[in-house]
Amino acid sequence: MRKAKEKEVKNLTELEKKFAELFVENYFSQDSKTNTEIAKLSGYAPESAYQRGYENTTYRIKPHVVERIEELKEDFRIRNQITPEKHMARLNHLGRKAETENMIGVAVNAEVHRGKMAGYYVERKLLAHQTLEDLSEEQLEEKLKKIEEQYNLISNEKEPNDKRK
Repeated sequence: MRKAKEKEVKNLTELEKKFAELFVENYFSQDSKTNTEIAKLSGYAPESAYQRGYENTTYRIKPHVVERIEELKEDFRIRNQITPEKHMARLNHLGRKAETENMIGVAVNAEVHRGKMAGYYVERKLLAHQTLEDLSEEQLEEKLKKIEEQYNLISNEKEPNDKRK
């Protein structure tokens, strides 16, 4: 009888820990570094950085690293949860900072966004998408007349050289 292999729990090396941290930092930032660049920044040798970046993000090769990356992502999501209060406070902070730097346009923009967040501004957009079914008979006739005038497509009179009868 074969014994089922228990899942082997591996400890992360310092390089793997650093890679996971930098990977998640990059994941949530405006930057977009490649896995190779992240591996180099983590301390892996430049010659093997591409391979280490691949291995550290492939579950079947290094499941312990991929699991750590997912844990760090979840921690980040929980820690940085955006609430209306946090959002308003952040906009206020940025607006005040811009004001002290004499960046009035930026400060006004932050204040407008705070106002929108608070519901003081309502953006209205009118989208008029009428189909032919929505038009009355008069509107349809008017539309056909305009098309006829514009493209000269329909003519009720026979032309003198028209051989059709």
